[in-house]
Amino acid sequence: MARYPGIPYNSDAGPDEQLIGWACVGNITAVAAILESPEGVDLPHFGDTALHEAIRWEQPDILRYLVSRGFDVNQKGDEPYGEVCLTPLHLVAANNSSEMVDILLDAGADATVDDIGTDGHRGILGGRISEPHTPFMAAAFNGSDAVVRRLIDRLPPDAISSREWPLAIAAAASHRYPKTLDILLRNYPAPGVPQDVLDRALADAADYEVYDLYYPRIPDEPEVAWQRGIETFRLLLAHGARPNAKPPLSIYRRSWVKHRPIIYATIDCSMGLDMVDMLVDHGVDFPEGRSGEMSLFARAVRNGHPDLVRYFFEREGAVIDINEEIPQTGSFQGGSLLHAAARSGRLSSVQFLLDHGADPLMVNANGWLPVHQACQRRHLDIIKLLWPRTCPWFPDLANYRTKDGQTAFHLANCWSSYSPEDPEVEAHSMRLFHFFKEQGADLSSLDDRGRSILHYTLPHYEGMIPRFCTFMEAGAQLRADSQGQTELHLTLHNPDWELVGLRFLLAHGADKDINAQDNKGRTPLYYYLETRTYTPGNDQSAGQVRAVVLDVLMKAGADPDIRSVSGKSARDLALEKGVPYNLDE
Repeated sequence: MARYPGIPYNSDAGPDEQLIGWACVGNITAVAAILESPEGVDLPHFGDTALHEAIRWEQPDILRYLVSRGFDVNQKGDEPYGEVCLTPLHLVAANNSSEMVDILLDAGADATVDDIGTDGHRGILGGRISEPHTPFMAAAFNGSDAVVRRLIDRLPPDAISSREWPLAIAAAASHRYPKTLDILLRNYPAPGVPQDVLDRALADAADYEVYDLYYPRIPDEPEVAWQRGIETFRLLLAHGARPNAKPPLSIYRRSWVKHRPIIYATIDCSMGLDMVDMLVDHGVDFPEGRSGEMSLFARAVRNGHPDLVRYFFEREGAVIDINEEIPQTGSFQGGSLLHAAARSGRLSSVQFLLDHGADPLMVNANGWLPVHQACQRRHLDIIKLLWPRTCPWFPDLANYRTKDGQTAFHLANCWSSYSPEDPEVEAHSMRLFHFFKEQGADLSSLDDRGRSILHYTLPHYEGMIPRFCTFMEAGAQLRADSQGQTELHLTLHNPDWELVGLRFLLAHGADKDINAQDNKGRTPLYYYLETRTYTPGNDQSAGQVRAVVLDVLMKAGADPDIRSVSGKSARDLALEKGVPYNLDE
């Protein structure tokens, strides 16, 4: 069935590109017409062909037709980085189509061929060691349970080697694919799954990682990965996996990952107590805190889930240091348990720590208080909880500078919107802004990068003007940044085509800065000319000096003869670049 009504290739496409285009959208009539035409006789037969694309675009009818026309079912096509090393069965392993498996196997596809190209390049699965992968292993890696089931059912027992089975289990466990894992465990050749394979799979399932340098993948929603993790744990423990074993690393773990007690990974990745309870039921050891290691309670606090926090507080209550410091990891700058809880966004966990004596005045190495951590993550409810417990000792808390030059106001980034189309995100940003205004934040202050709220929200189209006006009406003032550049300089760095932002600024007070010089002595006019090129007849380029911009600046009173630190003036630059504009009119 055709997916798109348009022609699925460029106007200059040759027969092969046309064939691939029609194969992708499922137009079997067009595919047949090309193959039956004189041009279809000499189509290339190396690398990707229409057959590979039919698989990628999930077109089984096209695949069946191409096989009937003699396309090679064992010819290797491209992997994502362009190497020719993936057979059609490898591609089917990624889209979980048992129907396509049958089509290919019936046509003589060899399921024992790995993903090594003719130049010796190996496929991208299992990048740490780059172990060769057969379609069976690739299906397990992708969680394609239907393909795994069909390959097991159809292939002779010796077609899947003893090397493939343990790696397939490791892959399915690492990525938490319980359906695939269940099939592998139930069909593992006699005498059954080796103990070390089960142990490694359990450890990998606990230390779930969505990051993969060699095989970029869209991460699952956390709730989905969590439920799959519970099912994966249950399967492996039921088959005898031991939570206290120290198995060797599998090829699917990053090279710098070291063995650690499974309870650590389980706490770090959990969204509840389910996995912890299963490990406890199977006798997991709870290691005592060692020098340099966080306590289990600290790990639970860093995770943030209230059930985990309460469980490990009750378990370790007598030895807990409620102000224990957690080292810096990843984007977390380190600090006390309260810093970690404030970052997690769980109001109940923050309240729990405060109720048990956590100190809201502790600072980390960068001088951040717990409230700063909440500000960075934009957790307004936690900010409001911590603020009155902090400001008596820091009277100007909204403007207090940390060691790295941050303030609570700047950390909250309340002028930013990660999803401009999302009204709730915008509304939350404004709630943060009004909170800090009420707390006396200097709305014109510069952040650690030397810019103010107005510098970050310069209007580039009509829809941005209301928010900018709101900030100005609240008290934010036009001012130069740490480089001496005013709002006019910054707007002229990349002015919108209709000059909405430039005209608005000049009409709302920025005209006073029309000849302001930055730290290099450049006026807005000079800066605009310096950062643009001029080519006669190329008026539609955004990087081109435009007469309309010069008109606006000159009308506002720009002086073309003010010299910069370099000794040049805007008039000099215009002459050097051959800009045919009369700066004296």
